[in-house]
Amino acid sequence: MRNENFEVRTDARWLTPVWIRVGNGAPEAVRCAGEALEKLTYRWPDKRGRHYLSAKTCCLAALNGQTSAEMAREAFIHASIEAQMLD
Repeated sequence: MRNENFEVRTDARWLTPVWIRVGNGAPEAVRCAGEALEKLTYRWPDKRGRHYLSAKTCCLAALNGQTSAEMAREAFIHASIEAQMLD
C-alpha cells in the first residue's frame, strides 16, 4: 500500500461577505477564504502589518481544512481594518 500525500482544499462560503475597497475602486465583496487569500496576495496595499500576515496564514489554513472558514473571515476583517480597506 502506497502512502500518498495530497492537499485538502475546502473553500466554504462565509455566511456574510466582507466588503472591502481596494484603492479608490468600488466596494468588492469577499465571500470565502480563497477570495480573501487572492486579495491579500495580489491586491493588497503596501500597508502590511501583523493582521495581514495572520490573515494570510489563517485563510490558507482554512483552505487546507486546518481551521474554520469563520476564523479566516475574522482574521481577514482585522487585516482589512488594519489596512483601512473595510467598507
